[in-house]
Amino acid sequence: MSGKFWNPVSACAIIGILFLFTTLWNLQSHDNLYRQQADGQDPAVSEDEAGSSEVEVPELTEPRLSFLEIATKHGTDKVNPHHYNHMYEKYLDPVRDRPLKMLEIGLGCNMAYGPGKSYYTWLEFLPNVDLYYIEYDRACVEKWSHDMKNVKVFTGDQADTKFLETFISASGGGFDIIIDDGGHFMNQQITSLNKLFPIVKPGGMYFIEDLATSYQDSYGGKKGSGTMMEMVQELLDDLNRNVGGPGLKDGNTVGQEMRSVECGEEICAFFKKGLGDTEIRL
Repeated sequence: MSGKFWNPVSACAIIGILFLFTTLWNLQSHDNLYRQQADGQDPAVSEDEAGSSEVEVPELTEPRLSFLEIATKHGTDKVNPHHYNHMYEKYLDPVRDRPLKMLEIGLGCNMAYGPGKSYYTWLEFLPNVDLYYIEYDRACVEKWSHDMKNVKVFTGDQADTKFLETFISASGGGFDIIIDDGGHFMNQQITSLNKLFPIVKPGGMYFIEDLATSYQDSYGGKKGSGTMMEMVQELLDDLNRNVGGPGLKDGNTVGQEMRSVECGEEICAFFKKGLGDTEIRL
């Protein structure tokens, strides 16, 4: 081919060579793409980039058991036939990982299924709990003591004010949570609340279970005789006075220290004022 004349044969040869080269290059690119997809690689990531980083696989963890599930597993009656799980999950689940000092009255020695069902429930549900018990059945406590770990048990009657004073001194008070699942008699529930609510920490909680006994003669639950539920009504009256305290029987101070009360089926929760609460509410 000279600079003056165009040779058609030469032009066709050049075009054919370029077409062949382009075809071979495309075939090689498609082959590489197929290999990357077969190996599970991202075709948009270069080999250097793919080799310089690792894919993070999220760690799979089992869902955390609820109070209902834990209590059912250990066989406590707090969820069947009772339904206290609604109250405990509402107020204790948000703080379950905190270090909590807790007292439960009643180890379950008089239960047909034996003691300790709620003990195991609390240890699992509250992993950082400092757990205390009050139980009146000394023989039961001594028999069961070899199975007890991470718990302090005091033996005595929850209606005995001298015993409760001894317990307060020995335990140091300052409980975040107190649960009365003891004898369920009126004098037991009322005496315990009067003596032990003052040692609940500001902002703490006090629960009383099995309040149906306020309506059962066998537990002293005769209307007008000073039942636990009648005391709850007195506390509600006191809570809604301008000044907490006046009118409560026997110089009761629970009303002055109480922020609120919530009751459900057979259970009431008493919430103590926090440090920032005033003594007089207008």
